[in-house]
Amino acid sequence: MVNRISGHAATVGVTLAGSVIARPVERRLDLARSLTARGHWVHADRIEGSYRGQPGVGRADLLELSRIPGVRLDVHLMVDDLAAEIARLPGAIARVTLQCDRLPPDLELDELVGRGRDRAREVWLAVHGCLDLPGLKAAGADGVLVMLTPPGQPGHLADLRQLALVRAAVGARLPAGVDGGVTGAGLDSIAACGARYVVVGRAIAGDD
Repeated sequence: MVNRISGHAATVGVTLAGSVIARPVERRLDLARSLTARGHWVHADRIEGSYRGQPGVGRADLLELSRIPGVRLDVHLMVDDLAAEIARLPGAIARVTLQCDRLPPDLELDELVGRGRDRAREVWLAVHGCLDLPGLKAAGADGVLVMLTPPGQPGHLADLRQLALVRAAVGARLPAGVDGGVTGAGLDSIAACGARYVVVGRAIAGDD
């Protein structure tokens, strides 16, 4: 199920995560098990509210994914009420990634990161279009996920100009990854800018 992009990722030194929303709901667990068996991460998008451009992974599905033996589950929250959604996550997941470009002014980023640590071993922050490095570092995040497409919105090609944000994060000694529209053709450029975590959707799930 997991196609030749796996070998390409290993060659350029990036950790691969497969996005389960690239599969129909009834086939997502099979994809997650296949990814886990090959040592890849499983990336699950919760997409609600103003981010919703496509259906995300439901809470019941997250629980099933979290119970796969050996899974490294990264739950990416693209939701308006991050605090409430964090509280509903399964416990002891590997990573929660918080889409942080639409935060209300009264909500502190470091508070959200702290809440995320109650549910996951790592907390990453996802950004699109801009990068507040002092704010991200002050929040104590473990890494930065740069969106190469608008978060939650299908049908976009990866905008590799956003790799400048990856270079900036890496230069500030923040681990960085990318998500959105990634194909095998872009992996060399992505790895060259310093990204070491790459989320792939249709490119990893489209070939059995």
